Amino acid sequence: MKGMVISEFKDTLQLTNDGRLSLFFIGTGSAFSKKYFQTNFLIVKGNEHILVDCGTLCAYALEKVYNTPVTSIQNIFVTHPHADHIGSLEEFALTGRYVAKRKLNLIINDKFKKILWKQSVKGGLHYSEAGHMKLDDYFNQIKPELIAKKPFEIYETNIGSINLKIFRSRHITTKAHNLRRSQISYGVLIDNRILFTGDSQFRPEYLEYFQNRYPVELIIHDCDVSGYAEGVHASYRQLETLDAATKAKMLLVHYNSSAEKKTPENDGFMGFVQPGTWYLF
Repeated sequence: MKGMVISEFKDTLQLTNDGRLSLFFIGTGSAFSKKYFQTNFLIVKGNEHILVDCGTLCAYALEKVYNTPVTSIQNIFVTHPHADHIGSLEEFALTGRYVAKRKLNLIINDKFKKILWKQSVKGGLHYSEAGHMKLDDYFNQIKPELIAKKPFEIYETNIGSINLKIFRSRHITTKAHNLRRSQISYGVLIDNRILFTGDSQFRPEYLEYFQNRYPVELIIHDCDVSGYAEGVHASYRQLETLDAATKAKMLLVHYNSSAEKKTPENDGFMGFVQPGTWYLF
């Protein structure tokens, strides 16, 4: 993509920069991928950073692969409550409280906050020497503002100069495909430029919606290369059917080792997102 610079990891992660929007992929793999870890990345711009998702392997990768302590992370946004996206959240909470001696900022709306606590992390964080704890004892909630209800919920917030538009996506839906009664899951538009679908079914209408309203330069799309999870994740086969202009600005993520048999550039895509890589805009 014109104007985007790709840079490899060097020594340690820098969580501030000169103000250029930058993404670093800690991992790019699917839920059970050990080689590519899981899909977690950092947004860095100026004096601010946001960790997008923190799966089971995220804390390990940060410290053992990228020489960056877990306690250096300040802002977290999680897309949905599967373990490959929140599995390290308990560690972030506990190291924040007992090692860094500070709360982290968690970007989350009230509905997801309730679900995340009661159905995912309460078991490991509820009890402490101080008594019964709540999510607010570990995190400062940054609550995004609801800016649209149709055709799907869209929330907005800013972390410094980083703008996030967080949209309700379709990942795992009920048999009736009722979005409001399905598993909560989100994608995010970063600075109106970078569209990250999160774990997502194949939904071309979402891509069309954002491309028609915002100057989207890059789409980072969930992609199941094996093809066995269609209906939960967009498959490579499905994504191949998109128009050429959309594929030309699309990087594929959340893949497993089956991706090694594909050459997405030959099929019109930009390619696969590479772990341990900076994308500078």
